[in-house]
Formats: sequence, C-alpha cells, structure tokens
Amino acid sequence: MNTIINGVPIEEGSGNVYADLGYPDAEEMLTKAELVHQLQQRIDTLEITPQQAAELVGMPESWLSDLLNGRFRNISQTTIIGCLERIVTAS
Repeated sequence: MNTIINGVPIEEGSGNVYADLGYPDAEEMLTKAELVHQLQQRIDTLEITPQQAAELVGMPESWLSDLLNGRFRNISQTTIIGCLERIVTAS
C-alpha cells in the first residue's frame, strides 16, 4: 500500500531493507545485521570502551568499529557469531 506524505510516495517495506533494495543475499545480510545489533547491545550493557570490546572479541578496534557501523558484507556470519559468543562468555 502506497501513501503520499508531503507529495512524496511512501511504500511500506517488507521488514527486510536488504530485500527491499534488491540485494541477492538479503536474508544473510539481515541475519548479520541482527547479530551485530545483539553484539552492540551487549557492549552497551557492559558499559565497556571500544578498546575493551575489541579485546574481548579478539579483533582490532578498527575492525570492530567497521562491523558495528554496518560494514559487514565481507564478514561471515560465523565470524560475527564467534565475536558475540566471546563477548558473552568473557563477561
């Protein structure tokens, strides 16, 4: 269903922005985004610095920053899950 707001047509999304944008790996990207969100939530809950978080997940701080800022296309789900597991078990 399309709606028009201030003359701009608004189309309701599917719930997967990657699918809406036509990405061929939309489901995988959505899964990665959800995992990264969980990782960010855990870091926020622990109230730790980016450097401490990077040490816990065993990756360079710049790499973790890229991941948390949505640059995870070339990072496997397995790697992201490993980071999440390490930060959960280390804390």
